[in-house]
Amino acid sequence: IGAEQGYVYVRAEYPLAIERLDLALQKARENGLLGRDIFGSGFNFDIEIRIGAGAFVCGEETALLTSIEGKRGEPRPRPPFPANEGVWGKPTVLNNVETWANIPEIIRKGAEAYSSVGTEKSKGTKVFALAGRINNTGIIEVPMGTTLREIVYEIGGGIPRKKAFKAVQTGGPSGGCIPAEHLDTPVDYDSLGALGAIMGSGGMIVLDEDTCMVDIAKFFLDFVVDESCGKCSPCRIGTKRMYEILDNISKGKGKEGDIELLEELATTIKATALCGLGQTAPNPVLSTIRYFRHEYEEHIRDKKCTCNVCEFEE
Repeated sequence: IGAEQGYVYVRAEYPLAIERLDLALQKARENGLLGRDIFGSGFNFDIEIRIGAGAFVCGEETALLTSIEGKRGEPRPRPPFPANEGVWGKPTVLNNVETWANIPEIIRKGAEAYSSVGTEKSKGTKVFALAGRINNTGIIEVPMGTTLREIVYEIGGGIPRKKAFKAVQTGGPSGGCIPAEHLDTPVDYDSLGALGAIMGSGGMIVLDEDTCMVDIAKFFLDFVVDESCGKCSPCRIGTKRMYEILDNISKGKGKEGDIELLEELATTIKATALCGLGQTAPNPVLSTIRYFRHEYEEHIRDKKCTCNVCEFEE
């Protein structure tokens, strides 16, 4: 696209990353890798760090572009797509930093070498932040197609205190919860999507037998409600209504029909929200209803939380 300017967008909450990026850019300029007429080629290119204020919605590409421009981070309708009209109204290539990190290896070793790792439809490796009820937390990198069981038990070292594995939540706050019967699922885009989860940016939270799935769905939805930019009503109002229903269920105030209402609201929000935040916001609720419906029914009908997490009001 003939670009001469690049931007690295980093949240202000990551000062160490910003410091290291700034140092790397300085060294690149000192060595002639950035700037004007790079190595006498006549090619000009420089990179600037843009620091975000921490809004979750700025992970959506058009909101990120708006934030780079110094405006409030709100999504834009598409089309036009960033490749045609992006930052400052100019054609823009926008990718996650993990995608850019793969490019040098592909250039050095070739596409075939890169494609030799992973699955037929999901090539290469994937970085995950492994967290939750697991012995070995941290950043891991695995070939696409590695099973959840391998990640949880071989890399993660299993569940502390010999507790039973209950589920793994993938894809960040908008991801889905995958139960124990699907532990042998390969980690790739299609397989996770078929289970109602997403790959996202690589969040992976392990949940044990003491986790109430109604409470965990409420926890993630509460985050999304708070992070909604408010631009579209399906996300702004719909997620709030969903949270209110979940809150009532978790307090013993749930009633027959609440589960079906949650499913109806979730389907509507996914179909009508403006951006990816709203479209994926219902995933934790839908996936926990799909695999742990009995826990919702127990909360509503028996006014009981087997995990003793939810506090019911008299």
